[in-house]
Amino acid sequence: MTLHTTHRSSPVVPRIIERIAEADGVDPTSMTPPLADVVDPDALNELIEHGLDDADRTFEVRFHYCGHEVVVTDDGDVSLE
Repeated sequence: MTLHTTHRSSPVVPRIIERIAEADGVDPTSMTPPLADVVDPDALNELIEHGLDDADRTFEVRFHYCGHEVVVTDDGDVSLE
């Protein structure tokens, strides 16, 4: 199952945590390990907020966290696969 959320106006990292907590039915503060052990949250937020220097390029960031493959696209879409 794939779950999506897009809210470009809000930072992506909290949305990732909320999406996983919702999918797993857990409290977001109880998730271990911390997301920062898997990906640099500041760098990910910065990358999604400001993108790449080349506006014609698109990208996505994929990583595994809490048993999910997390996919974040350049437009701020968050998917769990």
